[in-house]
Amino acid sequence: MIESDIRDLLVDQLDCLEAGLQYLDKEKYIPSRIATRSFIDILARDSADHLVVIELKRSDSSAREAIHEVLKYVEAVKSHHAVRDDEIRTMIVSTEWTELLLPFSRFCSDTALDIKGFLLDTEVVPLFWTVR
Repeated sequence: MIESDIRDLLVDQLDCLEAGLQYLDKEKYIPSRIATRSFIDILARDSADHLVVIELKRSDSSAREAIHEVLKYVEAVKSHHAVRDDEIRTMIVSTEWTELLLPFSRFCSDTALDIKGFLLDTEVVPLFWTVR
């Protein structure tokens, strides 16, 4: 299963990440004058009306880029939507965490951003994903 397949299935099951998430867009282009182009895997809104940037990763090699991409997307969303850090939440959903776990843990302890990480088990039937 490739990342776009995971993204498309996850769009229909955002409640497996958090109850009340409302899908807004996928591969959402956010213009930015301060960084490279930003295409957010999934953009959602939570029950408190905060924007939620969801970054998907399918392998350890791509997971290495997740934190960089989340930071880039957050800055682009803040600029484009005129929102503050406390009005944006982030989630990294990855099928592999070997390369990501240590930098993610450090990032969580060093940032004021609301960020959560999820391990997606694609061995389970996709309609009943296990997210930890």
